[in-house]
Amino acid sequence: ATTTIVVGSQALVASILGGVEQAVAIGATTELDGSESYDPDEEGALAYAWTAARVLDDGSREDANSLLSSTDTTQSVLAFTPTTAAGWASGATYEFTLTVSHGARSAAYSVLVSVSSDQYMPRATVTEFDE
Repeated sequence: ATTTIVVGSQALVASILGGVEQAVAIGATTELDGSESYDPDEEGALAYAWTAARVLDDGSREDANSLLSSTDTTQSVLAFTPTTAAGWASGATYEFTLTVSHGARSAAYSVLVSVSSDQYMPRATVTEFDE
């Protein structure tokens, strides 16, 4: 008797801590943390790639990667300080996407970050809930 076992790879899990919608003030140093992303099949280093897009009024996206030019976009944590001098728009919303990869597999996760000129604004996050 012969037994055949077929083994496949599970999907990578990309994750950004802090909720799917976040708010930051102009001039406030901000971190997006993707360190809880993982490969369920094996431990080991993932490759990280962060991108940014401005969300326009009609819901479309405009490339905003130039805002991250002085930031290391290949680490698990993306740290940046939005300033109007650097081109950030107060009152705008940006979509940040983290893509993690391991070998030929990859997964992506996005969050929306609203930028405000109010440096004293309260900070709130909206999280997803599993049912």
